[in-house]
Amino acid sequence: MPNIPADKLKWWQDKGVEVVAASYDDAESLKKVFQGAEAVSFISTWLIGDRRRSQAKNVIDTAKECGVKRICYTSFVGAGSTAENEEDIPFLPRDHHYVEQQIYASGLQYSIQRNYLYADNIPNFFAPSWKFTEDRWLTNTHGAGGAYVARDDCGRVQAALLLGRGEPNHVYDVTGPEAVSHEEIFDFMCNETGYKAEFVDMSDEELKTYWLGRGLPINVYGDFSQLPMKLCIGDLLCSGETVANGSMSQTSDTVEKLTDRKPTHWKDAMLEYRDIFPKPE
Repeated sequence: MPNIPADKLKWWQDKGVEVVAASYDDAESLKKVFQGAEAVSFISTWLIGDRRRSQAKNVIDTAKECGVKRICYTSFVGAGSTAENEEDIPFLPRDHHYVEQQIYASGLQYSIQRNYLYADNIPNFFAPSWKFTEDRWLTNTHGAGGAYVARDDCGRVQAALLLGRGEPNHVYDVTGPEAVSHEEIFDFMCNETGYKAEFVDMSDEELKTYWLGRGLPINVYGDFSQLPMKLCIGDLLCSGETVANGSMSQTSDTVEKLTDRKPTHWKDAMLEYRDIFPKPE
């Protein structure tokens, strides 16, 4: 398993955990892992679209075939949409809505967590592009706030659900402790390092036109090698839209309820990546 650092693999094995390789694309490999399991937890891949849906269906169908009783899934805010037409569901939760429907139809007991956008995404996916965009953060959130959640908190919730905490057949919103605007985040990060830049709010169409003009791919299969922005157009736009439309304005007590820990503040989550904050030349 070359993708797992040797020290991390050893850490798990020393605790008596059996680490086995399997592929979402290979149902036979999944069967070998799922046999005898009481519960299965899975996270979707980045392959937005048909392949990601096929992978999720492989997991669900194979789990049921192997006699697994309970399935846990990391979904996304907005996946509970009641829109009649799939095209009316925003880009990011669209696949997750499909997967949730497959889980409900399977008859398996389920635990679903609908994660808000990660606080970790800002320093890792957005901030690296600020110098590329002429020392500007181009965004489409229109002053709205979002309760960004720490990725580690989402991981702890996932572990808790897999271990049986929470109510059966329940969907949990996983959020940070407070809503914050992109401008507040921008000011915080710039003040940390002394980086001078401009915050620019744009319409969806303006942001789309700009990034298409800079070569950002329209899907996950494009070439990102020469770009600091590693999100496709749909992902980029919907990240802002999810905040702008108020989908992330509310907070929940899920993190504390399931993990017995207070949710991580967005500042603390981002400071984990302070070394990669944009800096003055």
